[in-house]
Amino acid sequence: MGSFSKTAQRFGIDVLLERWCLMQGQSLSSHSVNILAMYFSMTARVGIAYLLNFSMMRIREGWSLRADCLEVEQDMTFGAIYLLRGVTTKTIEDDDARWITSPSAQVAVQSLTCVARLRMIAADANPDVPTTRDDIRNPYLVVRPYEPWANTMHADEELSLRPIHPNYQEVVKAYPKLFDVEALRITESDIQIARLITPSLDGETFAVGKIWPLAWHQLRRTGAVNMQASGLVSDASVQYQLKHATRAMSLYYGQGYSRLHLNDSVKAEYIRTMYEVLGKEISRLFTDRFVSPYGAKHKALILGIVAPEDSKKLAAAAKQGRVAWRETLLGGCTKRGPCDYGGVDNVARCGGGDGEAPCAEALFDREQEPAIRQLGRVIDSRLADAPEGSPYRQSLEAQQRAIENALYVLATK
Repeated sequence: MGSFSKTAQRFGIDVLLERWCLMQGQSLSSHSVNILAMYFSMTARVGIAYLLNFSMMRIREGWSLRADCLEVEQDMTFGAIYLLRGVTTKTIEDDDARWITSPSAQVAVQSLTCVARLRMIAADANPDVPTTRDDIRNPYLVVRPYEPWANTMHADEELSLRPIHPNYQEVVKAYPKLFDVEALRITESDIQIARLITPSLDGETFAVGKIWPLAWHQLRRTGAVNMQASGLVSDASVQYQLKHATRAMSLYYGQGYSRLHLNDSVKAEYIRTMYEVLGKEISRLFTDRFVSPYGAKHKALILGIVAPEDSKKLAAAAKQGRVAWRETLLGGCTKRGPCDYGGVDNVARCGGGDGEAPCAEALFDREQEPAIRQLGRVIDSRLADAPEGSPYRQSLEAQQRAIENALYVLATK
């Protein structure tokens, strides 16, 4: 068949490989087919980085995507909506989660799928590689190099045992032609902006003249800051995209925007006003509008920090973390710190629909009763199509019981 360089010329990929895989002065004629494995692996890492940039996924979430991860939904108002489907486990558990992404993500998924399927052809032909039908039909977007000429480690392991993802710095070093080093060199302006967003920045690592140390997590943080800065994305949407258990976590990610655009006096006023508003919201909880499933005495116990008429002390207590409040579909939650169960889009734990007693930190809102009944009707309609015995149906039934419990409390307390 001749040398690999001649084969590459015949198929028109010689210029491509020289552009991305060879340093100045190197020639394709002095390289073997191994360089093709290098290019495939580089494509996999570039594709994952692309998807993380346009979805704000964690690296482990992106690393676990499969070939069928891209979905396109048609909306009458917005047209095509592109979604990535995968697994998230860090702050919320969901083995069928969705991330909204850019239409251009399709290019990355197609490229990653192409490389993965080529490698699975080699894996399936190798009797030492334990493949399954699902591996061949729907491979991970990133798989080990199984080509006969590749230096493959752990090729005899099941594909479910995932290779460890590299850190971003390893990718930059392994493929030096991906980035213009001078574009990554830190300037005085870069430092000023970075310190406004992250005051605790390491002064030795991030210094003028040094190369910015790229990390996967920075892509997620940058996306959150940009979403907050746009003024177009709600807190709930940011929370959904980041797969956070609470909105407070998402606001923490995006808080760099306020540091970047507000001077110290305006920022102080903004923060003070935010806690004053929270204090006024908490003062409403002392009225008959909000009901605890455990009665008035329990409600007084969880709210018994300061007098409801003292809004300044309430604001101070909120700022110090001694009292908390966030809205839920049934009313609200007074739990300090993150909730392990969310309560934003699933009320099963709040109302005790999971077979346990209702959450002790929950308060049900009388003014929310029409909305709670409407939620019950929506769940009833979904139950009609939910498969018997499925986890989806069990979740809907748990939420239905929680709603019934909440309505009973509102009617009797």
